[in-house]
Amino acid sequence: MPGHSSITVTDLLRLALPVGTTIVAGHRGMHRPVEWVSVLNTRPPAFPDLVGGEIALLSLDAMHLLSDKLTLPTLIRDLSEMDVSGIGVVGEIGAQAQAMAEEAGIPLLRLPETTMLRNVERQIAQTLMGSPASPEERGQEVREQLLQLSTENRGLAALTSALADVVGKTVVVQDKRLHPLSVAGPLAHTPSWTAIEDALYDANPLPALFRDRMEVAQASPDPVAIPLPVPGLRRLVAPIVAGKMGRGFLSLLFDESQNYDALDVTLARHGAAVCALEMAKEKAIREAQKRVQGNVLEQFLGGIISENEALLRLTRLGYQPEQEYTTLYIGGLRENIPSARQIEALCNEQASALGFGALVQPYGSEVIVFVEGEESVARDLALAVQGRVSERYHAEIAVGMGQPSSELRAWRESFQQAVAAYRTAQQWRLTAPLAFWEMGVYRLLSLLAGSPELRKFYYETLGELAENTAHNQEFITTLEAFFEEHGNLTRTAKRLHVHRNTLLYRMDRIKEISGLDLDNPETRLAVHLALRIRRIL
Repeated sequence: MPGHSSITVTDLLRLALPVGTTIVAGHRGMHRPVEWVSVLNTRPPAFPDLVGGEIALLSLDAMHLLSDKLTLPTLIRDLSEMDVSGIGVVGEIGAQAQAMAEEAGIPLLRLPETTMLRNVERQIAQTLMGSPASPEERGQEVREQLLQLSTENRGLAALTSALADVVGKTVVVQDKRLHPLSVAGPLAHTPSWTAIEDALYDANPLPALFRDRMEVAQASPDPVAIPLPVPGLRRLVAPIVAGKMGRGFLSLLFDESQNYDALDVTLARHGAAVCALEMAKEKAIREAQKRVQGNVLEQFLGGIISENEALLRLTRLGYQPEQEYTTLYIGGLRENIPSARQIEALCNEQASALGFGALVQPYGSEVIVFVEGEESVARDLALAVQGRVSERYHAEIAVGMGQPSSELRAWRESFQQAVAAYRTAQQWRLTAPLAFWEMGVYRLLSLLAGSPELRKFYYETLGELAENTAHNQEFITTLEAFFEEHGNLTRTAKRLHVHRNTLLYRMDRIKEISGLDLDNPETRLAVHLALRIRRIL
């Protein structure tokens, strides 16, 4: 047996142990040096010739063959007394066993169920004797094991977590817009993570080649190390390429005091390749679900299939029967700018960012969205999508909103309401979401379209607030939110994302500038009407 090894349990996790190995207890002992490896025998002695410093490998099935009276906590206690450096187990590890390992400070590792212990023993022994697998050999091995996780439909989060365990660094997978899809590793649980995440949204530090989605697919460049604009951190980043197009990025984050080596580069490259396959698979599944969902929605809204059949099929696609849903109908104020597919993508993006459940489906040149929650939730989503459309496409969209409905049978009526509100919003070029129950005043105003009295009423009612200044715009936005929340100051402050005291100050300033007494019902009616007129002037 070799002596005085510099290889630690952490090193073995990176160099020899199978992908999917997880640390369940004894984290503080991960830097213990490992002198040798020993596998449990099914006949006594269980672990022959232990002298201390070994990593002990066992399966619970073999332990029970050795003795039906032997338990894992007891075995961990005995091994700790023999001063082993770590314990790897195939099988379910109970709380008592974890507590025993934690108390002893011995790393307790759960190995994947498919682990062949003799193969792992051989790999560890080769590593301890100074003949570890080459970076490319280890990278290929890790790639195959990650592919196995993908084949088992474990998902992107499981792949990221497994890779983070192997490399011993924080792993971040981002999409083409730099939105994090999955994160795993030590930095994700630190107070500085918010600042790190913000820094990862910045595309400027990335090489120019990486930012060109077509060029990066043709060049297939190796991962590169770049600094993060967060003190003390660096990033080894690899492009994720699928379908001859850059689809995102995989990054290993580490402290500047840490080194990275050829194995890190190889693992980043192979990890990105497996993530590309997983992302392509997930996209194909989403597209298939959208096609099925779209067919179901169109057939149900068109009266082709029954409510019971629609309920059965939509539930499989994520519909929650116990939830209330509000309908949105969205389209560009200019024809196909943005397109229905572009609006659909932004609806899904913002629903995910806000944590809202939503069924989103193109419907001709427009988009239908059934949003989980009451009217205010749907309005928040609509406003978020409008903001992203303006930011990305420098365009405007009209949004119609139907009545919230808690039963599927009411979706048809809610959909028709949303379409009617959308058409009114289109007619008047309204850039704020228009609910069906808000349409009455616009039907009245349409009779006065072009009348000078309309403009005169607007300016006379709002006075100085009608002047087009930055401060007045803030006050007008405040008034609109105030009326949308029916005069409830707490909800108005929440909608505007300001403190209640800030809102009270604004309301006082509005009264000072305009002289409006919003406690007077007649004044409130006039102001509310003037704000509606403002949308169509």
